[in-house]
Amino acid sequence: MKTYIVGGAVRDRLLGRPVTDRDYVVVGATPGDMLALGFQPVGKDFPVFLHPQTHEEYALARTERKSGRGYKGFTVYAAPDVSLEADLLRRDLTINAMAEDESGALVDPYGGQRDLAAKTFRHVSAAFAEDPVRVLRIARFAARFTDFVVAPETLALMRQIVDKGEIDALVPERVWQEIARGLMEERPSRMFRVLRDCGALARLFPEIDRLFGIPQPPEHHPEIDTGEHVMLVIDWAARQNVSLPVRFAALTHDLGKGVAPPECWPTHHGHEARSVELVRALSERIRVPVECRDLAVAVAREHGLVHRALELRPGTLIELLERVDAFRRPERFDDFLTACECDFRGRPGYEDKPFPAPTYLRQALRAAQAIDAGAVARRADPARIREAIFQARTEAVAAWRNQGAAQHWAHFPHQADMGVRGVGPTLAAAFEQVALAMTAVVTDPDRVAAAQAVEIRCEAPDDELLLVDWLNALILEMAARHMLFGRFEVILDGQILHATAWGEAVDTQKHQPAVEIKGATYTELKVGRDESGRWLAQCVVDV
Repeated sequence: MKTYIVGGAVRDRLLGRPVTDRDYVVVGATPGDMLALGFQPVGKDFPVFLHPQTHEEYALARTERKSGRGYKGFTVYAAPDVSLEADLLRRDLTINAMAEDESGALVDPYGGQRDLAAKTFRHVSAAFAEDPVRVLRIARFAARFTDFVVAPETLALMRQIVDKGEIDALVPERVWQEIARGLMEERPSRMFRVLRDCGALARLFPEIDRLFGIPQPPEHHPEIDTGEHVMLVIDWAARQNVSLPVRFAALTHDLGKGVAPPECWPTHHGHEARSVELVRALSERIRVPVECRDLAVAVAREHGLVHRALELRPGTLIELLERVDAFRRPERFDDFLTACECDFRGRPGYEDKPFPAPTYLRQALRAAQAIDAGAVARRADPARIREAIFQARTEAVAAWRNQGAAQHWAHFPHQADMGVRGVGPTLAAAFEQVALAMTAVVTDPDRVAAAQAVEIRCEAPDDELLLVDWLNALILEMAARHMLFGRFEVILDGQILHATAWGEAVDTQKHQPAVEIKGATYTELKVGRDESGRWLAQCVVDV
């Protein structure tokens, strides 16, 4: 009786990647031998046992013979006479068909180490074509091991699986399981490209496959091709380390463009409604979990409005917030906005462009949430409670927008750097707003908690130099303390500035910093009143 570590643990150790799970194969043993040693049986289709102390999985060496359609159509033989080499021969790829004995010696009968060095996915034997799940597994591996390629002969076997209809025998739950895991990998677009290369994408996900080759307006989509846009979107989502529901919404937000008649190209007016129908059908077909489906439906239906958020009337904003259930589920609203931002960023040249819509919509929600809905309901005619609450929220958002017209921040482009601008009823308010604009170059200011206060003092001979000193003082504090600031209070005493900045330590997952600011410059430097009497403070920051 001998025990070996097999599969992914061996592969990942040789690649220098973290090893989290270990699978073991036991050669020369019977189920009775395992039970006598205290192992707990858990295998349903073949003999697998849990170690009595570590609870790791130990499987008896086995062979498999094709006996039916699909990935469950196999007859399993597990007995003491099955060798390690015979067990490894049934595995999918050479890089997964290696083992280590109890002394750590490598057993590699099929060239797995060679293919690791060549960064190649290669099947172990022709039996690869007997299991359609392997098509999905290799596609998922491509999303994880982003510099590996599929060997031509292995891709040919994958096409054979598709052409023979074996891929159609996969149960929906298994398809979703593999796709969900692939979406959570480093570069999920590679999974869909491999599926497309072997023809499986058209069979399993025709809604996604037909997006390729569909044009979009080049002035808004430099990538033009809708399929390429979606691949950029899901890869951006992966780089931001967002949740599975957000990634699925990013994948499916534009499905309606694939069924738009050519006369609607390239603008695709009305594609959102078609997208909703397709998202629901896809989710039903492969048993997508409810939380993924519902977020994807909301993003498919509303992402166009989000991109135009700053143009919407107050009542339209409230209708949007109600449709996405922002009042009852603010956490999911954040996921909704994140998915819409992935859509915006998934275009060449848009990675660092200002996208104020998420911050704007969060502020609109806060303005509407300030309304005491219960108090409004108690005052209203019972037959018109919903209408009264809607009207009160609309008026609150309108008031917030009117106030914001007098006090706001903005960005303006300047070559490779970024212009920051603050507008306010007083010079101090303009200085506060331009500081918010600078934070927004790095992250959404609403993501920054006011956990720690930092006092800042500056003095300069005129307002313009004081602005530069103020912003550079903030940049210095951000670098020295490894903090971001999302709230500011400025008091001006002549040419002396006293300020408090509230913020928290940088959290890359929470804040997702886009760039590093090196300093405020004298370029486009301007401080003064505009024609309406409001104060304006602006300059360019070096990023």
